[in-house]
Amino acid sequence: MVDKSYRVYLRELCEADINDEYLSWFANSQVTEFLNARNLTKNDVLEYIEIGKESQTYFMHAICDVETDRHIGNLKIGPIDRDNMTSDLVTLIGNVDFWGKGLATEAIELGNTLAFDKYDVRKLTGGICSNNIGSIKCYTRAGWIIEGTLKEHYIVEGKMYDRVCVSCFNPKYSALGN
Repeated sequence: MVDKSYRVYLRELCEADINDEYLSWFANSQVTEFLNARNLTKNDVLEYIEIGKESQTYFMHAICDVETDRHIGNLKIGPIDRDNMTSDLVTLIGNVDFWGKGLATEAIELGNTLAFDKYDVRKLTGGICSNNIGSIKCYTRAGWIIEGTLKEHYIVEGKMYDRVCVSCFNPKYSALGN
């Protein structure tokens, strides 16, 4: 299983990762602009990680910089729908010093491989606010396709935006067809 690219690697998110720098990501309005998770406490995060482990429905991973070994973001696989073998894959580069370098795309590519190989996911999905151009580019550069658009799905600061539905398919299951 590939868990490392040229510039980032993934590992399980652990309690030691939940420090002041980590919590500051969720207090930064620039970082949380497209997130529902804001102003988290250490207990909030630890409880969330534990629920995912216990339920086996979602799994949190740290995105780390290969050069510095620094934790720069998170990747979540889940919730996993075991009946349909589908899952969301959510990526966040929380450290703004690492924005604009293509690292989220590399993390998504690693997440694709992890979800397909370790969790046997058939299809990964995501929904992105249409004004989040950076995320749309990251996912499509990582091999995802735009499957559709849900009109006026989000309300952000009083304005309505579409939800861009993206997905990525596990090649192992491409022969299933109808």
